[in-house]
Order: sequence, then C-alpha cells, then structure tokens
Amino acid sequence: MTKPLRNSRKAPSSAEIERRLALLSAALLEVAERGFSSVTLEDIAERAGVSKGITLYYFESKEALFRELFQWLIERIHQQMREATSAVADPVGRMHALIDTVFASPARNRAFYAAYLDFASLATRRESFRQVNEAFYLGCHEIERAILVDGIAQGVIPAQDPDRAVTSLRALFDGLMLRWLAELDPEATFEGYRDRCRKESLAILGIQDSHDAWRTA
Repeated sequence: MTKPLRNSRKAPSSAEIERRLALLSAALLEVAERGFSSVTLEDIAERAGVSKGITLYYFESKEALFRELFQWLIERIHQQMREATSAVADPVGRMHALIDTVFASPARNRAFYAAYLDFASLATRRESFRQVNEAFYLGCHEIERAILVDGIAQGVIPAQDPDRAVTSLRALFDGLMLRWLAELDPEATFEGYRDRCRKESLAILGIQDSHDAWRTA
C-alpha cells in the first residue's frame, strides 16, 4: 500500500520569522524615507543587518518583498482596527477608536503613508499589487460598515446608506492623511488633523458635533 506523501517543507523557525520581519520592517523604513525606485535590496539588507544573499533567500526580488510588506502591514492594520473597535460597546465610541487607529502616531503614520504612495502607484500598473490594494480597502470597508450598521440599528447614528457613508469616511481619512504628509512640521500638526478627522466624520454621519458625542463610549 502506498503511503501518503508528506509535506517536506518545515515550519519556519522563530529565528527565520524574526529575520523575515526584520527585512519587512527595514523595507518599510527605507521606502518611506527614499522611495521605492531609489531603494535597493542591498539597502534593505544593510538596514536589517543581513547580507543580500539572505534577503534573496526570503524574497526573490525587491517587488516581491514590497508586495509582501504591504500584505503584512494590511493584516496588522485590519487586526488593530478590529481590536480597537471591539473593545468599545457604543457605536459612536467605536468610530472614535477607529479614527485613533487611523491617526495613530506621527512616526507610524508617516512611515506607512509615505510608503503607501509608492505602493498605490505600482498598483495602477501591476495586477498583483492592485489585488493587495483592493484587499486593504475591502477590509477597511467591512470593519467600518459594521460599525455604521450597528449604530443605525441602535438609533445613535441617523439612518443612511452605510456603503456610501463608509466610502465618504475613507475618502476623508485618506485626504486628510495626504494633506498632513505635506505639512512642513507634521509632528506639530498631527493632533490638529486627528481632531479635524473626528469632527468631519461626525458631520458625514449626521451626528451632532458636540463634546458629548465622542464621550458616549
């Protein structure tokens, strides 16, 4: 009797997982600082403290590394959004928590969105990148829509088309983030942009802009 074939691939060791994450983190910082076209695998390897050969062992090309970088970041962002919003019962408070994950911190936001501009450009020319980008927005839409549907059902958010409202919210988030990136002093202006995002989100959803509106969580 023929024995079933076993999967010969071993699960990655903790050291391999750490090295892969180090390369992804190094790639994010390099691309955010210098742009995708200017960064080489040698630059990423040097920043991660490994050789180019080790980098090629994990990623066959710079594009493959960049694509996996955004898959990894998207998974983290979606997880953070779910964790932050699931910890709050009130729908308006959940929206507040969501915005706090969008505008998390100057350093984190600058690294992600600066690199994302390059990624979005590649997504217009490469199908595999477009699919990753689509997964990002679909995941965000699903999380944000669930909050609105719940709020409408509870009567704390006015009745409206949740899909249209979520599309408007996401446009607001992206637009404000791009404007913030262009600021000469992003550290000093970060809180102002986050507060503006909170107020304009309330306006989009038709919730009265009051001090108590964000304090119901």
